[in-house]
Amino acid sequence: MFFGAACVDAALIDRMLSRPGTERTMALGYGRYEDVIQTLEQAITPGPYLLQQRFSAADIYIGSQIGFGLMTKSLEPRPAFTRYVDQLTQRPAYQRFQRQSEQLVAQLQAAG
Repeated sequence: MFFGAACVDAALIDRMLSRPGTERTMALGYGRYEDVIQTLEQAITPGPYLLQQRFSAADIYIGSQIGFGLMTKSLEPRPAFTRYVDQLTQRPAYQRFQRQSEQLVAQLQAAG
């Protein structure tokens, strides 16, 4: 989870905002964007989860970062990333969350 907070998040935001210095090795606290993304891909590739067969809070955290990166196009849609996010969004708890979120948005729109 620390890698997600300290490296993945910073790399995606820097890429999304086109901040200078992201192409130089060690110019930033996380090193280079490409190295972070390669490490992230290697971490999820054995799968199906970060801890292989065991789903954990780290999957929720890293999965949300990958989903955000794909949504904002600050992360290229590599097959490992899309597979991982697709797998996480098929979980029953995620499906319940989505339904509840849609209901809340509908209620707020009706009240506004």
